Amino acid sequence: MRSQFDTPMGIEDGVAKACGELDWEGGEVEAIVTITITQKGEKLVGTASSPPNFDAPEDEWMLEVRPSQQNKKFKKGPAHAHGVIHAIAGNTVNVFTWDQEIELDPDAVDET
Repeated sequence: MRSQFDTPMGIEDGVAKACGELDWEGGEVEAIVTITITQKGEKLVGTASSPPNFDAPEDEWMLEVRPSQQNKKFKKGPAHAHGVIHAIAGNTVNVFTWDQEIELDPDAVDET
């Protein structure tokens, strides 16, 4: 299993719209995705996790990430994103992690 974050990453009303591709490569049938976004300049951290779980052959995951601090919002600018995917293949769980520098941008929100 492999993935990366789409960047720029959209934000809507301070909520990051994290998404990326799912690259099924080892007989996986289900993926559980956990994302953490840190925006150092704003002193914000937020985490989101599935469910919903993502089933093969879905080609993309998407999660809404809210800052964990009350009444705070992600803002346009640089951020750091960390992802973990637990990919289930039969009786095996494969874990894939990655880190990526991203840009948060309200203009990147997909309106479809």
